Amino acid sequence: MATTIALSTRALFPNLAHFFPQAPTWASFRWTASPLDSLLELFPPFLLAVPKKKVSHSRKAMRSANKGLKDKRNIVHCPACGSPKLAHNLCPNCYSTLSRGWKAQARAETGQPPSS
Repeated sequence: MATTIALSTRALFPNLAHFFPQAPTWASFRWTASPLDSLLELFPPFLLAVPKKKVSHSRKAMRSANKGLKDKRNIVHCPACGSPKLAHNLCPNCYSTLSRGWKAQARAETGQPPSS
């Protein structure tokens, strides 16, 4: 039925033939759909994980109640100066003393005046 309407319209208005496309031939028509491996190809990942309801303030507070600061248990005394420091770390007091000495030695080798 659609082909007869298109053909008759073409016959009536030959100047407007480019507005009326040819009816498709069923031999050349083929459905092509790419197979989806998963839904992630169809939707971006951020669209899938969405909460159904709002989380109340009390539930949020209960969930974050155990995320507080914890006490340090690896504090030891520096064997050189005796000040407290973290285990397996440099003592800040001893390091500052050493770095001041290294900088003074480097300045003496290059002959630069000491900077403040």
